Amino acid sequence: RIMESLRTALALDDNDSDVHRILAAINVIQENYDEAVYHQRRALGLNPNDDLVVVQQGEILTWLGQPEEGIEWIRKAMRLNPYHPERFWSHLARAAFAARRYRDAIDALKCVAAPEPLQRALAAGCHAQLGDAAAAEEQRRATLAIAPALTIAEVLASLHYRDPAHREHHRESLERAGFPA
Repeated sequence: RIMESLRTALALDDNDSDVHRILAAINVIQENYDEAVYHQRRALGLNPNDDLVVVQQGEILTWLGQPEEGIEWIRKAMRLNPYHPERFWSHLARAAFAARRYRDAIDALKCVAAPEPLQRALAAGCHAQLGDAAAAEEQRRATLAIAPALTIAEVLASLHYRDPAHREHHRESLERAGFPA
């Protein structure tokens, strides 16, 4: 029903950046990357200063394997809206992680007031990659305290990396942190 509504909205006004933004996001989730890129470019062309469109550009670049560029777009979105939604920090952390900038990812996650299990798991993976076993264990325990059944497979199912090597990097980080398969 959502897709039907979006198609109707697009037919009524092909110049609605929000419709293109949402279509880009849905296509990323469905791993239709070419469609996602098309709708994202369209949204960005229509509204290049919308912080939601700009941050999504960073997210999509991260999923496509260009996390360094993604970081720049996410930071741009934060500058465009200094009162940005807290989730922007999570997007920045994921991009930094994918770029193997683990300390930057941890710093971004510290700006999240009440981290969710996937954010805590990401922090654990970052600490594990940095060789800080105690901090990784602390984050792993905190994650499992609020999501006791969380597995690596469940985390990986929430990710949309196009390149399997990025998914493997994420899996290996969670393994190092001690999460169950």
